[in-house]
Amino acid sequence: MNRPNRWNIYSAKGNLPSSTRRRCIIAASCCFSIFLILLIFNRILQQLSLTSSNEIREKKCRLKQAIQSGECQLFSHRSYYNAKTDDCRNAMEQLKRIGVHHLDLDLVLTTTDKDDGIASNTLIVAHPMEYKHTTPTYSPCGNTPFNEMINLLKTVYNDNFFISMEPKAAWRQTTQELNDVALIHPPSRILEKLLELIEFNELAGHCAAIVELNYQLKDEAELHRQEELLRRITQHCQLFKGIRLSDDVDKLHHDVEEYDAIMPTIELHSRHPRNVEGKVMQQELWSKSIVWVVDNEVDLEFAADVSPRGIVSNTPQEIVRILEGWCQ
Repeated sequence: MNRPNRWNIYSAKGNLPSSTRRRCIIAASCCFSIFLILLIFNRILQQLSLTSSNEIREKKCRLKQAIQSGECQLFSHRSYYNAKTDDCRNAMEQLKRIGVHHLDLDLVLTTTDKDDGIASNTLIVAHPMEYKHTTPTYSPCGNTPFNEMINLLKTVYNDNFFISMEPKAAWRQTTQELNDVALIHPPSRILEKLLELIEFNELAGHCAAIVELNYQLKDEAELHRQEELLRRITQHCQLFKGIRLSDDVDKLHHDVEEYDAIMPTIELHSRHPRNVEGKVMQQELWSKSIVWVVDNEVDLEFAADVSPRGIVSNTPQEIVRILEGWCQ
């Protein structure tokens, strides 16, 4: 008597029905194919991850080298916003020690005599909040007269410094601007004072003006005055354009040709969490950019990704420390 095949649990005769056998073979083939696909996909992901990691490292090393060589400049924002001192000259000396020779300054034209002896119609280095005393923190050089600031820079740096300057005024002539004591002046007044002091301090080659004229202005005489003053300022200084997250980046390619550099916020990086609209700026524009404000390693990595020509930071000492840890 024939015994059933003990290796076959399906049939006492030891044979599978042909249809069942085909299904088993197909299932086994499918499982093996899926396994191979998953294995290949995993290898591809690993390779992509490795490539991406190498690219990120290369970009970080490139930025570090660019800053150390001077190809990319590190600007200190608001003189030196987070300096561990209240003394302006001491803050400048701290910047010089860490190799920072570029400063990004806000300028305000005073409207009234101040308690500290600064007369009205004086150009001062100050963010509007510093001027109005509405900020909890002040830069060491906040509310310093412009001439005094330039004298300090020349004392500390000799001629080896560069300043980008943003004159604050009622550029849009909005009600909010006209009601703000730090912005109330028509732009021509602060541009006139700025031109006077640029020439007086012989700043040619050491400065840039961050200015964008409002060609929608209804006061044609004021606009023409602004144009003439800006033309004369740019005989001494470069011209920069500030770009905010709210600006229309699609029009930038045609709007920036007259500028020596543009200054977009780092928030315009396509992966920045605040860029919720997914705005994308062309790489050729990033390479002409001085990005602001970069205060931490995450934003510094965004900056490395776009290879800018400059970086503005409230925390330049921290940026230098982070860079020292890259590509060792």
